[in-house]
Amino acid sequence: MKKTMNNLKKILIISIFFLQTSLYSQKIENLYVHMPDQLDPVLNSKQRHELIEYAKVGQSDTVTTRNGSKAYLLFLDTLNVQIKIKNTSSSTFEMKLLHFADGQPFVGMIRTVCAPVCHSMIEFCDTTWNKIPLQFNYPKATDWLNVKNIQDSTIEVAHLQKILENTFITLTFEQGSNRLIATNNSLDFLSKADKKMVLPYVITQPILFQLQEKTWVKEP
Repeated sequence: MKKTMNNLKKILIISIFFLQTSLYSQKIENLYVHMPDQLDPVLNSKQRHELIEYAKVGQSDTVTTRNGSKAYLLFLDTLNVQIKIKNTSSSTFEMKLLHFADGQPFVGMIRTVCAPVCHSMIEFCDTTWNKIPLQFNYPKATDWLNVKNIQDSTIEVAHLQKILENTFITLTFEQGSNRLIATNNSLDFLSKADKKMVLPYVITQPILFQLQEKTWVKEP
């Protein structure tokens, strides 16, 4: 009986240890600090740690990057497990811990560069940094065309589509949900004349995507 109790205690201790380890590793601060450097090479692990710790104690929200410039902590949301960093004057890095319907966690990362028009790239990994092939079809600039306004005018759809052939999209994770927000920046790439022409026929609101199984589905 005593031996059985000792074995149960050992199992309980081991279970608690692994539970604590799992909870620790799923804190957004720890994921950000301990991720492989190649995922965001502007800052190394030590610099990422300093950035987080300085912000926690209210000392600073800035660190010096590998190339000597400044990186800023834009926000750290421990409740919604999300962080966003301004890596350089023209780029940001955003990370969020998300969950599949079965509760399995995974990490989403968004890198945005403004050169000068802002555009984002997104990828997903499990919590041990193996890439996950989630399906996300980038929206095109033409997805923001207002069909009703076009139908009520004499302008040709093909002409508008030609003007909007280049797509620049900013992505961000919605705080408190598994939704993804896509904002159209493509008009910033156009000449003043083209922008003036297409503006009446373009919807300005972002497009929202909801995670369903392993696919990001556009909301109606």
